[in-house]
Amino acid sequence: MAKPESQRIQDDIKIIRGDTNLLLIAPHGVATKPKDDINTDKLTYKIAEQLKCSAIVNDAFKRIRLDFNNIADASNHKTFIPAIRKVVDASNPTLVIWVHGIDDDNLKNEIVEMGVNGNIQCLIGYGQPDRPMARKKTIDGLIRSFKVNSIVAHVSRDGSNYGGNSTRYMNQWFRINGYSLADVQSVQLEFGYEGIRRSEDLDKASQSIAKALSHLAIYQPSPG
Repeated sequence: MAKPESQRIQDDIKIIRGDTNLLLIAPHGVATKPKDDINTDKLTYKIAEQLKCSAIVNDAFKRIRLDFNNIADASNHKTFIPAIRKVVDASNPTLVIWVHGIDDDNLKNEIVEMGVNGNIQCLIGYGQPDRPMARKKTIDGLIRSFKVNSIVAHVSRDGSNYGGNSTRYMNQWFRINGYSLADVQSVQLEFGYEGIRRSEDLDKASQSIAKALSHLAIYQPSPG
């Protein structure tokens, strides 16, 4: 499992320096009870280790204390946004993946609202319908790549809380701060619990997610 930088103290966010073509961020990964997005911290660490990519994991601050998905809250932390800038300001384009967890009952409700069939395991938000933070080609490729790796994903419905559209939240931070899609694409992934985030599913799920991300055309890992 990837190790956070040694200078990060135990009760602060963890920053992993890796390939800057991909940045994983788990904003609600606190593992102590009551947990926020259960096991998104562990899932992110495992994916980052396999891809050798950059990652930022909040496994210290409860959402009620400091919400790292909220722009106002995140701006109050000294190193969170500077750590993001350090990755996305590198010379190559960056795909930012926000690793969230959605309660299985909420996921079922969203599936009903969308009127789709199937055991959907992940909702994809990228700012639809009117504030896109990723190209449709990227999202279509992500859905296909997930399917090849046995994960069923679907774009979040327009107007849902899982679409990454609100200007209050970090998926839109890049647009607000002048980054173009040529520089940064940002995608919010809402993973269900059963089959993905349960402790017994983490190893298999992280391998599938890592493979799916590694095959995206936008993600071109550095050789070696």
